[in-house]
Amino acid sequence: MQIPQGYNHEPPSRSYAPLVCKQNKSIYGLKQASRSWFNMFKTTLTSQNYTQSKYDYTLFTKGTGSSFIAILVYVDDIVIASPNKITINSAKIMLQHYFKLKDLGDIKFFLGLELSRSQVGIFMCHRHYTMSILEDTGMLACKPSAVPMEADLKLNAKSGSQLPDPRIYRRLIGRLLYLTISRHDICYTVHKLSQFVSDPRSGHWMQQTFY
Repeated sequence: MQIPQGYNHEPPSRSYAPLVCKQNKSIYGLKQASRSWFNMFKTTLTSQNYTQSKYDYTLFTKGTGSSFIAILVYVDDIVIASPNKITINSAKIMLQHYFKLKDLGDIKFFLGLELSRSQVGIFMCHRHYTMSILEDTGMLACKPSAVPMEADLKLNAKSGSQLPDPRIYRRLIGRLLYLTISRHDICYTVHKLSQFVSDPRSGHWMQQTFY
């Protein structure tokens, strides 16, 4: 570690322990930086009469009816939603007063979710996220199946031989669990296969690549 310029790192006397530096400001990229930033973000919003959700601590809401506004934060990405455009602009001005922000406009992509607007409403899908899963597993050229799992299929803890690298199976299960947000038809299959993450076998892996 490089000693800051002008800092005397020699202890004043032998009776004192070696000196240490106290960090007064979090540095971007460190483990505690995101937590420190979120605490500041939460304090700012609550001071502006926003209410933090008890079910999702990253969600803050304020107002009712046409003045309702919701602010969702993930690390350093922020989503603002409201039926009133003026309310959204006011929230942006307030946030820019306290933080350095870059306005990316209407949301189109967030945490693997693709969002598009129409006269009917907002359409949400996982197409790009799904294609990346298929590409990573070498299943881009596979034929689609009408059902995610065979109806009479019975799996157990010893179905097939052990996988050489079980981390690949666990990572895929995690990605599929996130996919169930928009694909409810695979919920049963994914939760069934997640029972074997401690000791995945070739039989379990074949069922993942099946759908």
